[in-house]
Amino acid sequence: MKNMHHLLLVLLALILVGCKSPEEERTYGGPDTGPAYGDLFIDAAIGDASTLIPPLASDAPSHGVAGLIYNGLVKYDGDLNLIGDLAESWEISPDGLTITFKLRRGVKWQDGAPFTAQDVLFTYQVMVDPKTPTAYAGDYQQVKKAEAVDDYTFRVTYPKPFAPALNSWGLAILPKHLLAGKDITQSPLARHPIGTGPFKFREWKAGEKIVLTDNPDYFEGRPHLNGYVYTIKPDMATMFLELKAGNIDRMGLTPLQ
Repeated sequence: MKNMHHLLLVLLALILVGCKSPEEERTYGGPDTGPAYGDLFIDAAIGDASTLIPPLASDAPSHGVAGLIYNGLVKYDGDLNLIGDLAESWEISPDGLTITFKLRRGVKWQDGAPFTAQDVLFTYQVMVDPKTPTAYAGDYQQVKKAEAVDDYTFRVTYPKPFAPALNSWGLAILPKHLLAGKDITQSPLARHPIGTGPFKFREWKAGEKIVLTDNPDYFEGRPHLNGYVYTIKPDMATMFLELKAGNIDRMGLTPLQ
């Protein structure tokens, strides 16, 4: 009954918002000056994250927040086309069994260390290591051979055609210099991640919020937002009231993707 009561409150609030008079709607009639820098995006959802090391994450909040901190070799654009991310380009052999990725040069981890193909190879090794408690090893167990040809070339070979091979390399690449030789399940990166992405970790108050700030050294340029805040709310009704009051920018069950 409690959940039903909350649902009715949300539906009633939606109806009231839909009944606003035209006079209450305000529009900006000035010139379009393009994207501007500044402000925060404040997100809200019900659950807290569990870890910000992507291979160990099994929940949507963890993946959503970590996705703003880490990059893969490839990603999907707004039209669902597969494009390069940490990979500048790639070539697929005529038999479809080998993918050779050319990596971006000049990319740095958020602690200033250089990103190289050794990080990609290390991430692959973590994924197929039986000691890594991950639910996402299957795609990488299909690989016959993975190699860092040089600092900016990563090559992977499959024993037979594997349809999701290319898009599987959208997995978050991990920093070898911070994790090699260590137990990944005990790493402080779980609570203080360091990636290559557009946002850097700032703070995490369990059960309350996770705060990220912009990465001025991001390889695609500083993000337009100064930061991202993921807040945890107890239920949808509370979230809607916060949204209506202008205290949050989005509400949902999962973080901004």
